[in-house]
Order: sequence, then structure tokens, then C-alpha cells
Amino acid sequence: MNWDDLRFFLVLAQEGTLSGAARRLRKEHTTVARRVEALERAVGTKLFDRMPAGWQLTPDGQQLVPLAERVEEDALAFERMANSSEIASGVVRISVPPVAGRILFAPRLAALLAEYKGLEFELIGSSHVANLARREADIAVRMVTPTEPGLIAQKLAELGVGLYGAHDYVANVDEESWELCGYDDTAYGLSKADWVRRLLGRDILCRLRANDTASVQAFIAAGLGVGVLPRYLGDTDTRLTLIHGDDKGEEREPIWLVVHPDMRRSPRVRLVMNALIDASRGIAEEFQL
Repeated sequence: MNWDDLRFFLVLAQEGTLSGAARRLRKEHTTVARRVEALERAVGTKLFDRMPAGWQLTPDGQQLVPLAERVEEDALAFERMANSSEIASGVVRISVPPVAGRILFAPRLAALLAEYKGLEFELIGSSHVANLARREADIAVRMVTPTEPGLIAQKLAELGVGLYGAHDYVANVDEESWELCGYDDTAYGLSKADWVRRLLGRDILCRLRANDTASVQAFIAAGLGVGVLPRYLGDTDTRLTLIHGDDKGEEREPIWLVVHPDMRRSPRVRLVMNALIDASRGIAEEFQL
């Protein structure tokens, strides 16, 4: 059997659909189906029932999932240990929220690329929390507190936020009539809405919500209401007026650096980690208020 087919089997078992597995594996859905069918032929067992709503594990397939997970865990540990002995060259995959990656970190990593010609960066700009144990990324920069066991996490900085509105909106709309451009009903969104409520001393109507900062920024700039943005975004947007800053530090946004213990020994990963730590000092000085 082709041992790599186990990876396709396991991801399809976790996702339940060819399309979901294909997105995660970055392959065509026909490739996923072909590799899983090859595995079934190799082991002589039907692993999935092909259902209209997706691929459902057979009883034999369900029994094999824990074994496949152990094989994957050992293979990933082997890869991490092998990478730990490399010199400071090769690709380092950094998971970072899209806006923060583009504005805060990408420019500050340019000097490292210029100095170390053997290094390559791959910035994974996604709100999805990368699974470091599965090597979805080598390093993660997160704006939420890490909760996964077994990872090494370091708080890099705490950045300030502010309440913003478009210039014309703030000038021409009575404060009592302001509406909120908010975030979805996550802990983050609810916290920001509560902060605005405390600032204004009243409830505020929210008819626009988004699950990403860039969309909220676009709503505010379009004059659709006021909203909360990180200072590194709001202060540099010439379309916006800062109404209130987080002077008391109630809504500071943390930046965390997260890495798997095995990958920390890799010279290239250590090099990038140190660069991110150095970059965060300048970011904190510039945007903490």
C-alpha cells in the first residue's frame, strides 16, 4: 500500500465530503477519491459508503481511524524532528490573521529575507486557527489566547483599539442616532459591543455585522455607522475619525506567538521567531495607545 494514502483517508474521514477534504489537502476532489479508492483496493476493505450528502465511514473504516491517527502523529513527529536539525534555510510557514500579516508583520520580515538568502516565507493569512501539530504552519501569530495543550506560547504585545466613524458621519449624524458596525456574535464581537455600550452610556443599534476586521472597516468608512477597530488600522485610515481610544486598556488586543515544541529546535524557525519578537516591540510602541 501507499502510506501517503492514509493521509487522504484520514482527512476525508474528518471532513466527510470530497470537497472539504480537497480544500484542506489542496488537491482536486477527484484526486482525493482516487487515492482513497486505491487504499481500499490495497487493504481489500471498503472504508466509505458513498452517500448523496458525503462519504460516510463504514464500520471497518471507523475502526481504522484511530490507527491512521497514530500513524499520522508518528509521521509528523518524524518530520518535525528531521527539520529541527536543518540550518537556517528553507520555507517557514507563518499563520497570521490576514490584516495583521499584511500591515504589521510582512513589512517587518523583509529585512530578514534580505539578510538570509536561503530563507523563504509563506504567510498563511486566514482567520482559521492553524493546527501546528499537523504542520498546517510552523509558527502561528494569533490575536486570541492559545488554548491547545502541548504548544509553546508567548505574548508579544497588547495593541490598543478605538471607536471610529467616517468624518461626515461623525460630523453630521447626531450621536443619539449612531448605529454600530459590529462583529458577529463571538466572544470578540460581544466584548467590543459591550465596550461601545459602556463608552456611550446606552445601547446602540447594530444592523451590520461581519466576521472580519477588514469588512467592519469598510462599513465604517462607507458611513454606515461607527465601529471598533485596532489602532493600527483606524489611525492610518484617512477616511476615519477617532472618537474614543481605549485609554483605560479595557479592550487591548493581545498578540501571541505560538510554536510546536519540536519545531522550536529548527534553526530557521528560531530565526523567524526571534524576528517576530523583535518586530512586536516596535509594533507595541507604535500602536499600544
